[in-house]
Amino acid sequence: MPFWHRQVIVAGRVVRVRARADGGWRVRLTDTGGALLAAEIPPSAGLPLPLPGDRILLRGGIRYDAVHAWYAVDPVEEWHTIEPGNWRLKVSRSRH
Repeated sequence: MPFWHRQVIVAGRVVRVRARADGGWRVRLTDTGGALLAAEIPPSAGLPLPLPGDRILLRGGIRYDAVHAWYAVDPVEEWHTIEPGNWRLKVSRSRH
């Protein structure tokens, strides 16, 4: 399977959420343990948006963004909030 068709699951803390020109959202992440710094939520996903400061676990495809020199989860297929201080998931905030 080519790299660009792979699925990933990533944990991180939301730094900011910004609207994209295509109607989607870019979520900037930190504390991911690697080079992944962003996640793209397309408008067709129908997902709610995480809030800055949320610790989240997200799943989706991965791609390298050469313009920004980072890896991104794109598109995000689902995400969940992680309870502070541990890896237990709170009730899902996504529709999946």
